[in-house]
This record gives sequence, structure tokens and C-alpha cells, in this order.
Amino acid sequence: MVWWLERLGFSSDKGAVTAEFMLVTPAMILAVATLLGLFPLALSAIKLEVEAMQLARMHGYGLDIAAPDGFELEIASNGRLECVVVEKKYFRWRVSIA
Repeated sequence: MVWWLERLGFSSDKGAVTAEFMLVTPAMILAVATLLGLFPLALSAIKLEVEAMQLARMHGYGLDIAAPDGFELEIASNGRLECVVVEKKYFRWRVSIA
């Protein structure tokens, strides 16, 4: 036996690294899968915000606007201030742009 293995007590740790790797691997796979699953939700929120901005700009120019497929549109006005509210039908996300 090598003197430094006996002195540090590593001779009884056979397979410990493999066991730790097998415990950490499912947690890492779950974390990566969660991040990849949240990516389409973030893209959908960005798309909703961009759609609301474009509709508010068109409304500001005085053009008639209609809600695109899958969206609900509401125009609220209070004096000179007008607010375009776009809502996704299925996710119930709201974006208001004044």
C-alpha cells in the first residue's frame, strides 16, 4: 500500500466519485430541462410586448387597429391619454402601453 493513501484515508473511498456524480447528474438534467422549458414562455412574453408596442404606435398614428389572432385588444382613454391593452387569450398576460 502506498503510504499517502493510508495516511489520508482515501483507500476506503473507492467509487465515491462515481456515486456523487450519479447523485448530481439528475439534478443537473432537471435544471437544464427547466431552463429550456422556460425559454418559450419568455419568447411568448416578448412577442406580446412587441405586438402591443406596434399596435400602440399604429393607434397613435390614427390608424384603425384590430386584435391579431390569439390576442384580445382593449383601448382605454382618459382625456388625452389613451392606453392600448393587449392580452393573450390563453396565458392571461396583459401588456399596457400608453
